[in-house]
Amino acid sequence: MEPKLQLMTDKTRPSVPGTQYKGIQDQLNDGVRGLHFNLTKGSTASSVLLCFPDCSVNNGGELADALKIVKSWLDSNKNDVVTIFLEGLSMDASPAYVMNAFTSSGADKYALKGKPATWPTLGDMIDAGTTLVVFSESAAVANANTKGYFIPYDGNVLRLEGPYTYGYEWQCGPWDRSTQSILLIPHYIVQTASYNGKSYNDMPYPFSLGITNGYQLEYHAVTCRSGQSIWVNFMEVDYYDQGDVFTPTLKMNSLPYTGDDDSNFYPVFFDADPDASGY
Repeated sequence: MEPKLQLMTDKTRPSVPGTQYKGIQDQLNDGVRGLHFNLTKGSTASSVLLCFPDCSVNNGGELADALKIVKSWLDSNKNDVVTIFLEGLSMDASPAYVMNAFTSSGADKYALKGKPATWPTLGDMIDAGTTLVVFSESAAVANANTKGYFIPYDGNVLRLEGPYTYGYEWQCGPWDRSTQSILLIPHYIVQTASYNGKSYNDMPYPFSLGITNGYQLEYHAVTCRSGQSIWVNFMEVDYYDQGDVFTPTLKMNSLPYTGDDDSNFYPVFFDADPDASGY
């Protein structure tokens, strides 16, 4: 499960937009293993910030500081693998300084060095200590890192259509997969909203989350899996702690979940123990 962006908002302050109610540390502790960072150039050339929709509205601080949290968490959780998606570099953040953020934070210690010919298993990555996978939307960033910490989206990640406005039917295109082996499904709803007197598109829609982050998430994933030839790797969601994104995730990974018991699936007329009823 991959929360879209890591910028928080307070439930009591809807005038300040964000896509999550919890910070990175809490997300990782809760079981989130995919993080989406939207990068923006700061006030100086060497500054790379996490902002949404821009830094005048919600400034999430330096990329390096966010990476320090991830690195510290990986230090204490050696048997977990975390994936980071870097996006937003059209806003001219320097590729060289993005790389510097990874080295200065120490996060590069855990980075998988380039896409292997065949993806390793989670166990192989844990044994090798390469428990951080980084995908970059920007080819410039991927190319700037000569050590191969950043794996480009191009040729590797198939990102399906999205985001969606309320009432729009979930889609499963595009259908032109070639070499991509990672399937990323945007599953969140957006709206147009104004902040500080300026109108922004694709703002988070913090309503009906019990439905969006519930059975619709499972339906969206299973439907797209049936149409694509690769399994679902990541679902992008807003406000992951609202609704129930974890039960569908556990189901898709064939892991136990609450209510996962044969007796919960008996028809209402079925008696599992007829002797107990005197038959």
